[in-house]
Amino acid sequence: MNISDLAEDYLIDPKEGMRRLTASMLNEAMQLEAEKQIQARRYERTSKRKAHRNGTKSRILKTIHGDLELQKPQIREFPFKTKVLKRYSRVEESVRIAVAESYLEGVSTRKVEKVLSKLGLDSISASEVSRIAKKLD
Repeated sequence: MNISDLAEDYLIDPKEGMRRLTASMLNEAMQLEAEKQIQARRYERTSKRKAHRNGTKSRILKTIHGDLELQKPQIREFPFKTKVLKRYSRVEESVRIAVAESYLEGVSTRKVEKVLSKLGLDSISASEVSRIAKKLD
């Protein structure tokens, strides 16, 4: 999908367009990170190459734009490290901040789900809210 298609999607439906634009940008960032870690572009043969790609793995990231399905690159020889998806975390930092502010205002963990739905987030479990609140304590 090129930038013109993404812009057209945004003009038709701003919410869905922003979701697709964000997912596209994050997928591109992970591809760039993979190229830097491998030290070669996709299908490029070079003596500097450190590893080989092994496809991608679908991951869901919860954001204020909704759930994004991202394609995380896989590398055969070593684990792929990315700044886009923190290890064992599938919730964007802005969502964590919204949960933290709700918690500090005294909103119960059960009611935080309703607050987040107004931000456009489909669902976040009460246990995830509790984990975020526990870090604040």
